[in-house]
Amino acid sequence: MTTTCDQPVQQASPRDHADWLALARTTAAGPAVDDPDGRHAGRPQPRGAEALRRAGLLALPIPARHGGGGACWRTAYQVLREVAALNTDIGLLLGHHYLLSWTPALLGAEEACERVWPRAVAGGWLLGGAPDPRETALTLAPGPRGGLLLDGATAIAPGAALADRLALGATRAGTGEPLMVLVDPAGPGVVRAGDGEVRFSGAAVSEDDVIGRPGARAGTAPLMAPAIQMVFAQLYIGIAEGALNAARAHAVARSRPWPLGQARRNGGDAYLSGAYGGLLAQVRAARALADQAVEELSPALHGADGAGPSGQGCGAPAVLVATAKIAAVQASLAVASRVFELAGPGSARSNPGLARFWHYARALHDPVAYRQTEVGREFLTGELPPERNAPP
Repeated sequence: MTTTCDQPVQQASPRDHADWLALARTTAAGPAVDDPDGRHAGRPQPRGAEALRRAGLLALPIPARHGGGGACWRTAYQVLREVAALNTDIGLLLGHHYLLSWTPALLGAEEACERVWPRAVAGGWLLGGAPDPRETALTLAPGPRGGLLLDGATAIAPGAALADRLALGATRAGTGEPLMVLVDPAGPGVVRAGDGEVRFSGAAVSEDDVIGRPGARAGTAPLMAPAIQMVFAQLYIGIAEGALNAARAHAVARSRPWPLGQARRNGGDAYLSGAYGGLLAQVRAARALADQAVEELSPALHGADGAGPSGQGCGAPAVLVATAKIAAVQASLAVASRVFELAGPGSARSNPGLARFWHYARALHDPVAYRQTEVGREFLTGELPPERNAPP
């Protein structure tokens, strides 16, 4: 299947696919980014977030008619992969932001996009939080002067501490209706506690800040789960590619090859060449599978008009996304572990810094056994994964 960037011609992207990828690499590797080698994984990186904002990467998937970059999800996913290879903390931050930016299209009515996207672009918003409308720890009650008041506590990812707006799931008091809302983290009634917890006590939420109601668009909410899984697949592949690039630079820079290798230079060592060749094949296979999954998923995310998701079922793309996620996890864990052996003594030092890739691969790792079960069940019985209305 061939997928074009899903914006109409009159809303053409200000950059083409290759330009966006080049911009992503330049931004993630630039001197303005905190900890460019990611040694302090999990630490909020305010300068990195600001670099993404200045580069225009935050608005990349928002349609051009709303002031955004007008890029398709194929581009957005590959941008995540490029950023993650250089700085996975920033890649994770950007991945969450892209998903949350698309929440009005997945969970909101058409007018939610019209309200939220222009504000997000004009304000240069970085969104953080969690794209899960099933959250029951937060409740919304009518305010005495109109609008809604948010109460409760929830945990957010470390990078979300940098967000200009938090996108959170909450339930309407009395009816239990699940909603996705935007909250200003600097507003009254919002307190950041320890361990990434945020507490809300009468935090104001206007009706304009309600960005999603599951079921507002028939059949689109189940797209959220595979869209999230594909973000993590790209992050895993980026980790693996970053580890290989760092290990290659270390191997080429070594002045003395292994004594038993009987080679004049490291590049000519048959053991090293064979080992890296095997790892590279595994990573390239995962990358190709992820690209194929994006080709299947992207049209559903954009919809026929290029502005919002379609209501078509996502069972078949979900199987392919699960398969790609399995391959990406296996590749990242294999590469991040094996490069220590291949790089030899000193490989865990800050230069070449291979430890950060192992840390990333392990810190992000979630069991793929359930994905394997879904893929195997479809293979044996033809049963597609259930269409989830929120992340599993």
